[in-house]
Amino acid sequence: MNLPDSKQRIAQLKHLQAWETHSARLLGGWLPAIRLWEAKHEVGLHLWQDLETSREIRTRLWELRVNRPDTAAVTAGVLPAIQILASAQYDFELIAGIYLGVKQALAQAYRDYLAKTHTTWDAPSIDILTRAASQKESQIEWAEAYLQQVAYKETDQHLVQRWTTFTRELIDATGSVTGENPSIALPTPPPGYSSRLPFGEARRDSRFKVQLQGFERPPVEDTDAHTLWQFVSYTMEMQAAETLGSVLWEVDGMDWEFYYDIARHCHDECRHCKMGEERVRELGHEIHEFPQFVGNYAWRQIYDPMRRYAMLTYIIEQDSFALKHETYKNYVQLNDHASAEAILYDIIDETMHVRWGTKWVGKLMEHQKETLSLDDIISECRQAVLDNSLAPAQRSSAKK
Repeated sequence: MNLPDSKQRIAQLKHLQAWETHSARLLGGWLPAIRLWEAKHEVGLHLWQDLETSREIRTRLWELRVNRPDTAAVTAGVLPAIQILASAQYDFELIAGIYLGVKQALAQAYRDYLAKTHTTWDAPSIDILTRAASQKESQIEWAEAYLQQVAYKETDQHLVQRWTTFTRELIDATGSVTGENPSIALPTPPPGYSSRLPFGEARRDSRFKVQLQGFERPPVEDTDAHTLWQFVSYTMEMQAAETLGSVLWEVDGMDWEFYYDIARHCHDECRHCKMGEERVRELGHEIHEFPQFVGNYAWRQIYDPMRRYAMLTYIIEQDSFALKHETYKNYVQLNDHASAEAILYDIIDETMHVRWGTKWVGKLMEHQKETLSLDDIISECRQAVLDNSLAPAQRSSAKK
């Protein structure tokens, strides 16, 4: 058997990590428009897994003496196709294209690579790509079940098939996800299809009632009501994940590490939301008993991605620590171990998020050639939260 040489392997890995990164960004951009609640959680997890796979491939490329895998040729071969895929018109079309098109192609590429590489010379790649292939196949299995659940009408099934076929043709036109074939002119989407991104509002499925305003904080002395309020409020953090998904998609041309951190931050907010959901259930309720409010996502979308990110990290998350530390101590005193531990894990995550804000807001300012100072941006963002936030506790914290 004639084995591909190291240069061929490097070229393939460069393209594969780029497809992982930019398809994850597209999933983030669509996160607000995915209706099914459970699907939001899965997509939030998958986009983080995809950036983790990208990181592992990039680490392998570094071992192969490739310091900068994001060459102009790689970017030009991947981004235009991803931007075309953004023109899906329905959430189930987007899922079909990304999972049955892109992820299917990635899984096959990983399996082909593993079948053809030298098991001794290229052994470090084998563990990475074996894990990546298995994870992709698991993601695809989820998507197939999701599509059966939500795209059950004949007309929806037709749209799924058409968009999946289009996506596969698009990938072939790029020269495949490994970039090893000649590229041709990219196909155009069906008539009437153009990008709907970014989304101005966040969607919820029909099980939820949606209201404009968040819930007032009960007196801390009313232990049961306050505990329920706090963990119902955590379920609203899906809005933070959706804001971060929009940032992940809308900001082009940043260092790869930015997308890695934002994807982790997005998944963390999905986790916090799920933490609230699980605790609410332990308290004897279901989240559908409580209205969701999605207005905080909507008003943040009025601002540019840098300001959105600054609002989350410098204001909303930074200002939340006082309440969280207070309630953590209260739960410890009440021997409510489950609530205390949940809050503690959140504090740990949010501390990291605030550090990321310090790391990236300044760079985002440079990236968009912002003329205001950082202090002015922070003041502007604080006032925006005070003026617009629909969560009473969030407004109260921002005043301090």
